[in-house]
Amino acid sequence: MHIRFTTPDSGFDGTLFTHPVATDLATLLPLDLTFTDFNDVEKVAPLGRALTLAGVPSADEPAPGEIGYYAPTRSLVLYYGRVGRWPGLVRVGRFDLDLDELRALPDGIRIQVALRDS
Repeated sequence: MHIRFTTPDSGFDGTLFTHPVATDLATLLPLDLTFTDFNDVEKVAPLGRALTLAGVPSADEPAPGEIGYYAPTRSLVLYYGRVGRWPGLVRVGRFDLDLDELRALPDGIRIQVALRDS
């Protein structure tokens, strides 16, 4: 599934993986989310409800450039640095944006996440 992240000034594309967590996320789209920086490695936005964890490992190690779901806080995460392996992390996709550009987005930025035509 192809998605689009739209910021106040521009936007970037992403792709969701094929598994139950990513599919559940897609059912929520479009979403207007407020992202904040966390530990200088990721941008995080609360989703408001939990996503299913069926069919995925109990821990994961996302890489920079990936989209994740962090189950304990019900948050969507955009990784621009290495976070290591943690319980409750699920990789749900990838985004197409330079990591330094993601890092530079201001705290509290509102981003719309929506499905897009392939």
